[in-house]
Amino acid sequence: MKDRMDKVMEILARRGYRSVAELSADLSVSEMTVRRYLDKLEERALIKRTHGGAFAGQEMIEVDYRVRETVRRAEKEAIGRAAWALVQPGESIFIDAGSTPAHLALAMDDTRRITVVTSSTTVLQALEGKANIDTIMLGGKVHATSHSLVGHLAEEAVQQFRFTKAFLGTVGINLQEGFTQSNVDEVPVKKKVASNSREVIVLADSSKFDQDVLFLFLRLDQVHTVITDVGVKPAHRAALEEAGIRVIIAPPVPAEG
Repeated sequence: MKDRMDKVMEILARRGYRSVAELSADLSVSEMTVRRYLDKLEERALIKRTHGGAFAGQEMIEVDYRVRETVRRAEKEAIGRAAWALVQPGESIFIDAGSTPAHLALAMDDTRRITVVTSSTTVLQALEGKANIDTIMLGGKVHATSHSLVGHLAEEAVQQFRFTKAFLGTVGINLQEGFTQSNVDEVPVKKKVASNSREVIVLADSSKFDQDVLFLFLRLDQVHTVITDVGVKPAHRAALEEAGIRVIIAPPVPAEG
């Protein structure tokens, strides 16, 4: 079993994400056996499970959007609703790429006249049918893993805008350093957006705390507000507040029925 579990780790380290069915074919074992391996690896905090698969536990490995959108969906939905409550009619806002900012776009109704600039193709799809929301898409090179536009065209385009609020995602929060990202290509756009915004708001579920990822894109003193979920540890909340950051705890979304 150990040899096969080592093989699972090797595959996930190389591929980032693999479904149970794919791992079953890779190892020539049943899907039930794969799930047993994944359970043991997750218990040791070596991998992270999703619905139907797993991805490598190392946070510097960039994970495909299709995986990230399945993880902690209820928390991200709650964060998206709390973020939408902060937006007032007439504002010009930026919505970042990423699975958590996408839930802000999904929470938006069509009752407020606002302008949204985004680098996310997912956000564009969520907003394109809303008559009261003027949506502007940055140009640039498509980064398939994050469903975002990156590169010098995106960086030059975002320089033209001034935002009342910027809603940014993050892969990790280092409570001594700041906010981190696994994809270096997205960092320049994030930095420029933050410098052109009156208020910088980071949307991060509670699993992002104490995750030390490769690329720092904002220091703690460059962020005004963090919206997270009810699972945040009191010590993590206190550390942000001591750094002068307002922390908003998104209430859980009521279950239907």
